[in-house]
Amino acid sequence: MKLRRHFLTLLAALPLLPAMVKAQAAALKATPQDALGPFYPTKWDGEIDNDLLAFAGKSFAKGTPLAITGRVLATDGKPLAGAVVEIWQTDDIGKYRHPGDDGEGPAKRGFQGFGQTTTDAEGRYSFRTLKPVRYETRPPHVHFKVVAARHRQLVTQLYFAGESAERGRDFMFSKERDRLTITTNTQRDGDRDGVAAQFDLVLERV
Repeated sequence: MKLRRHFLTLLAALPLLPAMVKAQAAALKATPQDALGPFYPTKWDGEIDNDLLAFAGKSFAKGTPLAITGRVLATDGKPLAGAVVEIWQTDDIGKYRHPGDDGEGPAKRGFQGFGQTTTDAEGRYSFRTLKPVRYETRPPHVHFKVVAARHRQLVTQLYFAGESAERGRDFMFSKERDRLTITTNTQRDGDRDGVAAQFDLVLERV
């Protein structure tokens, strides 16, 4: 009798299986957390926007321009509007705008050093920045921090395909670097050759 009830229960569930499979396939994996690093900006005031190459009336003309675009999403695939996205990174000579590194050196050279933006209704964000260079033994990377209501704060890093660290000397914590590594495409930035990349960020609900 119990076996018959179990069999009937399975039969009743069969029409629901395609929807269940589809729902599971639609679920996204949260972006891996990574190290905050020692050079998170000490203050977020003044000229802080999403264009790091235009600062204090100057246009930073060194290095390779990098356009980063993407979406901030929940694990169910829904866009997160109003999420605050922050980035910080080195300039063309591997220096951070931070008291613990080169202080205001990057800013004096015309590079903003860190930026902040808010996602639109579709969860989209964008930054115009510089493709970073190696920092000591670390490969080129861009730090990210994302804050969205009712979701776990994300701290992570973006890496570039083909750029590796000296073995054993990278403090990067994530064991899923492949999910944080992007391939760039060539793109013009005004009269300069630049690169572009897409980097979507997925946050877990709390």
